Amino acid sequence: MISHEDAGRLDAASPARLIAILVSLVLFSEFVPLQYTMVGVIIPKIGAAFPAAGNSTSWALTIAGVVGAAALVLSGKAADLWGKKRTLFVLAAFFMIGTLICALTSSWALFLVGRGLQAFSFSIPAVVFGIIRDLMPRRWVPIAVGFCGAGFGISAVLAPVIGGLLTDHYSYKSIFWFLAIYAVVTVPPLAVIVPESPLRSRQRFDVPGAMLFGAGIGGVLIYVSEGANWGWGTISCLGYLIGGVVLLAGFIAWEMNTSEPMMDLSLLRSPRVSTVMVIALFATAGATLPQFTLPYMFETPKAAALKAQVIAGISAKEHVPASLVGQFVTFRGDISYAAGFSVFQFAWHVVIFMSVASMIFGPVGGLMARRHGGRLPLILSGAAFLASFLLWWQFHEVWEQSAAIGTLLGIAAGFYYGSNQNLLLDAVPAHVTGISSAMLAVFGSIGSSLATALATPILTSHPFQLVATPPGGKQIVSNIPQVYTASGYALTYLVIGGIIGLATLAFAVALRSGREPARGGATMVVAQERTQADA
Repeated sequence: MISHEDAGRLDAASPARLIAILVSLVLFSEFVPLQYTMVGVIIPKIGAAFPAAGNSTSWALTIAGVVGAAALVLSGKAADLWGKKRTLFVLAAFFMIGTLICALTSSWALFLVGRGLQAFSFSIPAVVFGIIRDLMPRRWVPIAVGFCGAGFGISAVLAPVIGGLLTDHYSYKSIFWFLAIYAVVTVPPLAVIVPESPLRSRQRFDVPGAMLFGAGIGGVLIYVSEGANWGWGTISCLGYLIGGVVLLAGFIAWEMNTSEPMMDLSLLRSPRVSTVMVIALFATAGATLPQFTLPYMFETPKAAALKAQVIAGISAKEHVPASLVGQFVTFRGDISYAAGFSVFQFAWHVVIFMSVASMIFGPVGGLMARRHGGRLPLILSGAAFLASFLLWWQFHEVWEQSAAIGTLLGIAAGFYYGSNQNLLLDAVPAHVTGISSAMLAVFGSIGSSLATALATPILTSHPFQLVATPPGGKQIVSNIPQVYTASGYALTYLVIGGIIGLATLAFAVALRSGREPARGGATMVVAQERTQADA
């Protein structure tokens, strides 16, 4: 007898068809990290194109993170209620509209609107995990989850390369045209190859709950994302945090008293779910931290070249020969790590090692979860995260060191992607897979924002400095923007990375679930059948 959860499962499908479905889903979900990475590369060019933005160009990333996190719960619940494949098409439409706005507008306000619409696509991976659970044979689910989580490396390897090549030859808008073309190419295979899941959650959409959670998490993320720039203790910045916390408290109160809540909060109280959510926060922070620090390090011009640039700039500004300026200028701080890489060189010297390792060990983590349970690869992930950051603490002078350490970090990320989502699928009923996966992604978004927010004040407190001593004048010390000393990076890896690695490892060791082989989401079915039999 086929259970309700297995009504649409493709147990009789050929391996070729299952592989085609998986490839279609992975390629479709890749444009989420693809667009985030590519836009991150061109932030300086976006700032130059929008003078009215002033110092707020970081909002091109912040608005996407905030809207994306708020949209996650809306999309996840919509997928549970109205269909996962249908929801994917809606998210793709939002992404396409936002991308076209960004490509066509010359207004900063409209550009941010476009980025916000693009951010609805951040929900796509969470919905894709639900489709995998609903359609794939149970034995395929753990490994398919690993493939989907780690991806094919398009975003990690090709995004910096393509972004660099396009912006070197064309304007920043070429990035958005590329993203639009990628979306157009990946939607038809999804429409033709991937069937719709028949599973539905039978309840009304909880509009008040969705609004409270979306606004609440948005306020918290704005505080976390912009606190370093605005000042953590300023009233205007604290207002976002306080308002967000109040709204989230209102969300909890509403969910506990409404007859049809957006998410059964009892699931979050279960250690099988809550521990997995907390691990998502720390592990995603671990994957984000080097994405933030390494480009700054290796794309910084070499020390001699940077010093020459600074002296030449002063010479041109003051109309004084560079040779004369050099007599009264010194520099303070060690930037021996600086390689002067272009975006293309950085991708092929460092990023490729992390992404390839993640691609390989995502499915390996899924296979380990299927054979031994999700806890083991998650413990290995935490240990690898911790080892990576401790190694970076000591060894970050040359790119070869970071390439080797980055491979270890890619292994950590792969094991995480292959195990944590599998643990969640085995811990929640199928009819709430969408909202549960969305909540997992929300915790990841918070972790990602925290990683950059906590690293920023450490780095800015260790600036590379220009020391000018004019004849008979007072010594003038000024910071060179966005160039930080080796000691700043070392401290970031030790403190922030160390905490991330230790926390990921500790929560993975403490995890009581995941000690038995992953069942592709069948654990809840088995538990329900046993309960019914006992009754």
